[in-house]
Formats: sequence, C-alpha cells, structure tokens
Amino acid sequence: MKRVKRLLSVTHILFLAALFIQFMPSHTKKIGDPKYSAGLLLILEIAYIILILLRRKQDRIKTTNGVFGVIFSFIGIWTLLTAKFVLIPQDIFKAPDVVTKQFVSDLPRLMNDLAVSMITITTGYILALITAIPIGLFLGWNAQVGKVGEQIANFLGSIPPIVFIPYTLALLPTFKSCSIFVIFITAFFPILSGTMSGVQNINKTTIESAKIFCPSKPYMLYSVLLPASLPQIFDGCNMGLLLSFILLTSAEMIGGNSGIGFYIQYYTNFGNFTRIMVGIVFLGTIVTLVTNLVKAIEARFLRWKN
Repeated sequence: MKRVKRLLSVTHILFLAALFIQFMPSHTKKIGDPKYSAGLLLILEIAYIILILLRRKQDRIKTTNGVFGVIFSFIGIWTLLTAKFVLIPQDIFKAPDVVTKQFVSDLPRLMNDLAVSMITITTGYILALITAIPIGLFLGWNAQVGKVGEQIANFLGSIPPIVFIPYTLALLPTFKSCSIFVIFITAFFPILSGTMSGVQNINKTTIESAKIFCPSKPYMLYSVLLPASLPQIFDGCNMGLLLSFILLTSAEMIGGNSGIGFYIQYYTNFGNFTRIMVGIVFLGTIVTLVTNLVKAIEARFLRWKN
C-alpha cells in the first residue's frame, strides 16, 4: 500500500502533459518525429517509477519527484517554444524530437566517444587518487612538513590546469597521454587538499588515544587517520571529478580527435546545432550519472555518520 501511495504524485501529471504536447499540431515545417521525444518521455517515466519504488527515505523520494518533475516540465516547455509555437530561433534551438532522433542516429558514435573519454578520465583520476590520498595523509599528520606542503599545494593548485596543455602537447608523445596528465593534475590537488584538511580536523584526543594502541605509522595512517578523514576526502574527490570532466572536455575541444568534447567541437565548426545540443545533453547526463554514482559510494562508506 505504501508503494502505491508513492506513485500518487503530481510528477505523473507533468509527464502526461509533456507527452500530450509532443502530439499537438506544430506551427513549423521543420519538424521531427514526435515518436522519438515521446519515447524519451516514456523511458524517463519508467526510470522515475523504478526509482520511486526503490527509494526508502522520504527526503530522497521528494527529491526524485522534484527532479523528474522539472525534467518533464522542461521538455514540455522546450517543445512549446520550438516545434509548437516557434517562439525562439529554430536554426539554433532544435525541438526535442529532432534532438532525440539525432541522438538515436548518432548513438554508436557517441558510445565510442564516451568510451574514449571515460578511459582517459578514469586513468587520470585513479592515478590522482592513489597518489594524492597517501601524500595528503602524511602531510596532514606531520605538522611541520604539512605546513610547507600546504603552501606548495596552494600555489600549484591555484594554477588552472588548462594552461599546462600547450606544454604537455609539446613534451608528451600522444594527445591521450597529455589528456591523462591534465586530468591527473586537475584531480590531484582537490583530493590532496581534502585529505590534508580531513586529517588536520581530526580530534587530537582521538589521535593520542590511537597512538597508545597502534604505534605503527602505517597502521595509524590507514586504520585511524584514513577512516576519520573520509568525509573531507570525498569532498575533494567530488570536486576533483567535476573539474576533471570540465578540463577533459576542454582538452578534447582544443586538440582531440575523439571524445565527447571533440564531438561537440567538430559539429560546432559546421554550425550543426542539432548535434551540438545532442553532445551537450549527453555530456550533462553522463556527468550527472557518474557524480551520483560517486555520491552513492560515499554514502555507503560514510554510513557511520548517520
């Protein structure tokens, strides 16, 4: 019965309204096939129902209702402004059915570009994780060395990683290795700062008590300091991940020959706004899914906080 009540939401009305709008008469000759945008809405509605049934906490249910309500409203308004009443320029802002149809057509290429981008960002990000966290634990624990390291990290971290691209292109053998290095630099300093901050904010009594029972430095670092620092470490990881996506897209747009950023830049050169919108929406969707995955991992590791 509780699950049935969860499904009684205004969000379903917004879905039906958006679906109805797709099949309204259009005031433009440049129309796509409303079946594509209707199919997109149906997929979103199914995803929404599944998530609502899986959610247990009331606040998460409300958030899901709000997010999908905004999505359905946006698609409906977008359709009205473009295909139905042509209130914004058609050549620049394409209707949802046109964009969705183009997405389906380009899906094989988009998946290939996504694989290239994800391999690059995963490699650079993992390298940043396995180096920044141990260094951050050491610098955060050692007060004197940590002060020096913090100043150096603040200086290097304040430099936008994108300025290193010309040098990496000149020094490294391939564009892929350049991209991995830039992602590494981008993610390294937020993770390092988050780790150092986490260690420095640990209660001193906790550290002194732990020293009595575990005098070994490696044990202290990885069994005491690391778990206690996880909230700030995850903050740094989330920041590093978002910045990595931004820098990777920029790098691919500047000098890449594959990847989502290259896809957007390639069709920008030809003024193909349909594919530009496809790339933007696809990129935003992927970043949202990845960041939510990281937050889910964070929630599992930090269950003790609740």
